[in-house]
Amino acid sequence: MVGLFRPREYFKPRTIDEAISLLAEYGEKAKVIAGGTDLLVEKPPDSEYLIDIAALPLDYIKEDGKGVKIGALTTFDGIEKSAVLQEGALGVLAETARDFGHRNIRNLATIGGNLCSAVPSADSPPPLIALDSDAVITGPSGEREVPFEGFFVHVRRTVLEGDELLKEIRVPSPPPRTGTAFLKIGRTRVDIALVNVAVRIGLGKAGVCEDARIVLGAVAPTPIRARGAEGLLDGAKYDEGIFEKAAELASRETKPISDVRCSAEYRREASRVLVKRAIERAWRRAKEGAEG
Repeated sequence: MVGLFRPREYFKPRTIDEAISLLAEYGEKAKVIAGGTDLLVEKPPDSEYLIDIAALPLDYIKEDGKGVKIGALTTFDGIEKSAVLQEGALGVLAETARDFGHRNIRNLATIGGNLCSAVPSADSPPPLIALDSDAVITGPSGEREVPFEGFFVHVRRTVLEGDELLKEIRVPSPPPRTGTAFLKIGRTRVDIALVNVAVRIGLGKAGVCEDARIVLGAVAPTPIRARGAEGLLDGAKYDEGIFEKAAELASRETKPISDVRCSAEYRREASRVLVKRAIERAWRRAKEGAEG
């Protein structure tokens, strides 16, 4: 029957090569499933083949001297509890995971699934973009790296080809005196974001901002960097007046829509409030790191 979620076949590959071969064979008729927290809710009726990648060896968080590597099948519970991600600027990833839905969802949902779903409200893209992270993509032609800032094309569209998988997330070690913060607002604490914000502040020895990132989600078809607001912070010292101006500028850089959850006007105003709070929090953390 038309409209029903009734895949013809189910596959559970044991190797990445096997998964890639299945994707190449079945193309757009195939859907990848891992935690299933998106796919089994949406149940797209055009799903003829399910490729379950849960058995692939992509559940890990490892330091490598240059930063941290996170396997695409790592759950948000794993990220939240990772000893590697508890302190310093990378702690924003654990902070984001703690705010990701209910704990039952965090036990199932994978970071790769959250990224590849490419919904505007996804929580993991803003902090990864703020941290200058890269996606490691694998396919029949081998591996390629894409900065997450360029990973998202439109709503539910990424740069992934039909025969490619997101394999790994690579997060470089932030410089000293870097502070980060993630904030979101939803209808309830466990609901999806109406607006989410990640901020990264890098301070020089004189307490001057030398590097700023402000990334917002749920306010445009893809996550956006508020570059005008970032430029206002570069070269500035701690000043609530400047933070307010940067937050106002960031809110004007958004392109929100009205939907069943809230109005565009609400999203724009929430962006202003959250950006200011996130700047203050990230700046304090950068200062504490410098003093420590």
